[in-house]
Amino acid sequence: MKILSFVSVFVVLGLTGAAVMYSMQQQSIMEMVVKASGGLSAEGGMSDVQRDARKVSEEAGVKADEARKLTEEQYTALNGAGQAIEKREAAERTLEENVTYRDTMAAELESTKERHAEAQKRADEMLATMRTLEDLANVADLSEAVATFEDVVAKAKEKKAELEPELESLVTAREAATKKVAAETTELARLEKINRDFEAVYRKNAREYVVRVVDPARNIVIFTVGRESGLVAGDSTPLIVKRGKTTIATLRVESINGSEVVAKFTTAPGQRISVGDNIIHEKPHGS
Repeated sequence: MKILSFVSVFVVLGLTGAAVMYSMQQQSIMEMVVKASGGLSAEGGMSDVQRDARKVSEEAGVKADEARKLTEEQYTALNGAGQAIEKREAAERTLEENVTYRDTMAAELESTKERHAEAQKRADEMLATMRTLEDLANVADLSEAVATFEDVVAKAKEKKAELEPELESLVTAREAATKKVAAETTELARLEKINRDFEAVYRKNAREYVVRVVDPARNIVIFTVGRESGLVAGDSTPLIVKRGKTTIATLRVESINGSEVVAKFTTAPGQRISVGDNIIHEKPHGS
């Protein structure tokens, strides 16, 4: 029994010693964790670790929200660019039709002026002839001349009666032609103003921008401009994309939303637009 009791005590002491050693090792490990995290105690160290982890998680969440918002804005801008392109192409077709109509009107105006001048000339000749015949008929002292030309006068009056309807017709045609010329002149002035306004867009000073987004599938780029950029949606003055001294592509502004510009590009043979390329105005002649 004494041997068994001794063995039991020895086993208990061994287990107790092992437990103490394990506890000391755990305490040492905990102190190392606390020191690594900058805390003064186990609870303080763990709280610091948790706070740092929470802070990192919150910052990551804010950046993820910003990235999602930016992606949504870019997606909205790219989708809206398709409608802007269609409106711009329709405006170009309308301008071409106006130019064609203006040229047609100008040609018709010249023809109308020529007909008007010819009608006026014939009317003046007829009036001069009738005044001469009337003067001869009203001179009493030239009785012999009147007798000689009585038949001529009678025939002239008959001719006058025949010509009066034509003269009235010519006068009416002249008045109508005058009104038409005035209307066509007004229309031509309106078309000339449209063309001047359209060409005035070409007179832009060059500014430099940077390509921020490229959509090769739709031939669209997005870049940012300042408040005084002078860019206009649908501006026919081309922008050019350059990399160093090499021209990469030409651009045409399709839409402007605040400081964000969406433009359609046409690349030069063998070239490809990249984010970071420079964008400048291509100055027209005479600017």
